[in-house]
Amino acid sequence: MAKPAGVINIRNLSVKCGRCGQYQVLSAFAPLDEEWNVYTFECDWPPCDEDREASQTLVEIPADLDEFANRDPKWGGGKKHAGAQQRAESDAQEDGDESEGENGGLVTLGSG
Repeated sequence: MAKPAGVINIRNLSVKCGRCGQYQVLSAFAPLDEEWNVYTFECDWPPCDEDREASQTLVEIPADLDEFANRDPKWGGGKKHAGAQQRAESDAQEDGDESEGENGGLVTLGSG
């Protein structure tokens, strides 16, 4: 099955750290607004792993071209496929914070 022309799949991008030159890992997704999605890449190599915020790269993609986010209309930012909903509920119970909505906020990818 051919992919539609004019789409962006974030999984096909490589992002290098400007501090150490190593490749960064995709760590988070969040809808920026109705028209844009933002993906966060982080460097997990020393010395950058000690100051992750300083070594983060944010990539903004138009929502209508975002193949990764649009692959499943019920995806919800990884909650269905990556188990993020269960992790978020587990973390909320541990932290005592249940204020994050199902469709809002930052979704962390991976095992963090």
